[in-house]
Amino acid sequence: MIERDLLPLFKILSTHGLQGNLKVALLTTNEDLLKELKTVILLDPEKRSFKIKTLQKGPGLQVYILALEGLGYEEAQKLVNKYLYMEIEDLPNLSEEEIYYYQLEGLEVVDKSGKLWGVVSEVMPLGEYELLLVKSPEGGEFYLPLVSHYVEEIDLEKNQIIVRDIKDLVEVQS
Repeated sequence: MIERDLLPLFKILSTHGLQGNLKVALLTTNEDLLKELKTVILLDPEKRSFKIKTLQKGPGLQVYILALEGLGYEEAQKLVNKYLYMEIEDLPNLSEEEIYYYQLEGLEVVDKSGKLWGVVSEVMPLGEYELLLVKSPEGGEFYLPLVSHYVEEIDLEKNQIIVRDIKDLVEVQS
């Protein structure tokens, strides 16, 4: 049960200590999101909001120790391997050239002639560029590098990524 107005932010790895603190993995490379973060959302099974008491860097890359108001040790133990979300409306505004990964998922990949190549199902950051996993209408999958050589335009209003000729790229991966 993932809601479109929520963005997965943390995966709960384990408890930390006996006070109900959580060891969590940050699911984004943008640590700036944490600066103004005041609450997180748990979907278990209904939507519950928790106010953050403390959030500090933990051991390991992208690992944090999180203390939530009203969360005790026994309840915290039951949350291992679950996810904590943030409201999309709480995301910082981006410039016109920037885009959040969640906005790419579900976009149709079409070329200038209108041919539908597929729908973006996942975004993988690779450092210099992102790699999009695209599910084709026939049920196959292919990877599309998010670079100007292949991608001409991202049109969020039309829910589309307009691509140049990617026939050879798709054939190589088939």
